[in-house]
Amino acid sequence: MKFTRNKMMSFIAVLVIFVVFNVIAFMLPFNKHSGFWVGYIFSMLSILLTAGVAFYSLSRESLKSKFYGLPLIFVVWPYLIAQLVFGFLEMMSQFIPFQYGIIINVILLSACLIGLIVVNISKEEIERIDEKIKKKVFYIKSLQSDIEVLIDKTSDESAKSLLKELAKEVQYSDPISSSQLATIEDEIKTKVVVLTEAVKEANTYSIKALCNELQHLFSERNQKCKVLK
Repeated sequence: MKFTRNKMMSFIAVLVIFVVFNVIAFMLPFNKHSGFWVGYIFSMLSILLTAGVAFYSLSRESLKSKFYGLPLIFVVWPYLIAQLVFGFLEMMSQFIPFQYGIIINVILLSACLIGLIVVNISKEEIERIDEKIKKKVFYIKSLQSDIEVLIDKTSDESAKSLLKELAKEVQYSDPISSSQLATIEDEIKTKVVVLTEAVKEANTYSIKALCNELQHLFSERNQKCKVLK
């Protein structure tokens, strides 16, 4: 596992909290009653949980995945602060029955875990939708790239002008593909392959005819996209 700068900073932050907490817990003259150990154990759990969540959130490969993982950190850090505060109160006070302390600690931990589960489910759903959209827009992006390459490959100015207009038509077309558009999109893809061959052969007549046909096909596709929305 790669140990990045962000992971190192997170590790140092949690280590500092761990050390400071234990120094305070065992250097101050706390009475080591049952409430002390309840507060100590749950506080230590909160520190370890925070470390685990931070490492999990920062272990994602892409920058976007790391960004989506930030809400997990925003859930666990408030829990850590609340647990440490209440943990110290338990450790200092002999008037909090340990049974009530356990109940409150469990409620805090449960709220944090539920929050982490909900946020993680939401994060994964957002990533899934994002990946789905990326696949859907690939069709248009790929066609636009293919046509823009053809512009530089033709020397005829009128053909070049038509290719530029076609590239603009593709650029401003609805980027989202759909299974209902498969027939017309397959036809467009086939025409682009034929157009590529026409450019290679410097067949100006075919280039002009194919550009006009593709303009009409893209116009038809955009109309269908509006109907599907």
